[in-house]
Amino acid sequence: MSPVRPPRNLLFVVIDQFRADLLWGPLSLAVALPNLRRLAGESVCFRNHHTVAVPCGPSRASLLTGLYAMTHRAVHNGSPLPDHLPNLATALRSAGRELLLFGYTDIQPDPTRLASDDPARRSYTQPIRGITEVQEMRDEAWAWLAHLRARGYDVPDAESADFDRLYRPVTGDLGGPALYAAEDSDTAFLTDRTLGQLDVRKARPWAALVTYIRPHPPFVAPAPWHAMADPSGLPAPAVAGFDHPFFDAFHAAPAGQGMFWGFDGDMRGLGARDTALCRAAYLGLAAEVDHHVGRLLDWIDDSGQADDTLVVLTADHGEMLGDLGLWGKQVPFRAASHVPLMIRAPGRPTATVTTPTRSIDLAPTLLRALEAPVPVTMSGVDLLSRETGPGLAMVELELGEPGGTGRFETTWQHPPEACRAVALETGTRRLVHFASGHAPLLFDTEADPGNTTDIAAAEPDMVQRMTAQLLNHRMQGAARLF
Repeated sequence: MSPVRPPRNLLFVVIDQFRADLLWGPLSLAVALPNLRRLAGESVCFRNHHTVAVPCGPSRASLLTGLYAMTHRAVHNGSPLPDHLPNLATALRSAGRELLLFGYTDIQPDPTRLASDDPARRSYTQPIRGITEVQEMRDEAWAWLAHLRARGYDVPDAESADFDRLYRPVTGDLGGPALYAAEDSDTAFLTDRTLGQLDVRKARPWAALVTYIRPHPPFVAPAPWHAMADPSGLPAPAVAGFDHPFFDAFHAAPAGQGMFWGFDGDMRGLGARDTALCRAAYLGLAAEVDHHVGRLLDWIDDSGQADDTLVVLTADHGEMLGDLGLWGKQVPFRAASHVPLMIRAPGRPTATVTTPTRSIDLAPTLLRALEAPVPVTMSGVDLLSRETGPGLAMVELELGEPGGTGRFETTWQHPPEACRAVALETGTRRLVHFASGHAPLLFDTEADPGNTTDIAAAEPDMVQRMTAQLLNHRMQGAARLF
């Protein structure tokens, strides 16, 4: 089922830390996301889509190269991505097209091409090779900070010691509004710049990657988005009905200090009130992103480009949001890997796909749709063709730290290479295997999508079969590099 004709334009939107169940699950009742729902209704909607790696840097490296982390090895935020690997941007260039970046790609450049004191070594927020950075929106937030200061806000310098005060609520209390107005938020700023730049480029075909950082922490939203969700009316986080050495190691040291202003990193110390306030702020940020995605969609429609533009929306990874007592994404559970994927292709009917799909499938899918050559290195499949994918999702996770002295190494008394986990999801089961030798976990994703009950002891044959399936898939998934 090839597209009727190749689309003229590409709008590729990636939202940071956005859970799929904001659209399809209990949390979908807690916040209105009309624009994402509108896009889903106009798209081929993949409802069981997963990132193949976490956290941010590894997930985006896989998304843009079409490679598992076991191949590209950019497995940490700050781990370099080898320059010789083709990616979506370089592949489009080979077809005479330019991928414009509005936002960030969280890539640490290959050090083999850098001098020992090159400033690029200090940041993993560099743009991926081959892409054209039109509007930066990196962690340092230089352009946005300059915008805020020009608007009269008292904001810190980028990378200053007091940078976190940028995210202090004006009331000083968790749940209060941000110091900047909604029209000046980072989400609004990026959308304004994207629309302005694309509008003057529309006489020729264009391809744009737009990456929104919210609802990634810090959890503070501008008014009125900060009050969009009622903390007292939200579903409570899922509670783990099992114990595992993973939890002891995860909580052995403070984690996620940047989750909100003043947070000390002690996730176990968060009470019910602060948990609800964090969840409400996250939902408010999600609603704000939805609003601005709507602006992009409206511009495409109003400028007469809807029939010529391939629109793709996904997320780099999810967010635990207090489920199982965990926050963030550097965990092997479903809420961290399950993300939305919608592809609105000109001339293609809407559809819903429930078999597992993977983030490595996106780059080859987009290249095929745009009639650009797909590099032989890419391991994914074209989701819009008759190609049959593996019907499973594999998610790789480094739990150790590059220096080998992280909380998992210390707690488990293992070297970094043993502090790794991989999850395999297929059918109605999710298996989590630990390189440390700790007991595997097995979940029924249909009856228990929150991964609250470990059924590994009750289904040893399934654990054995899925372990073999995981091994086979890893062996078969080794990429061609030339």
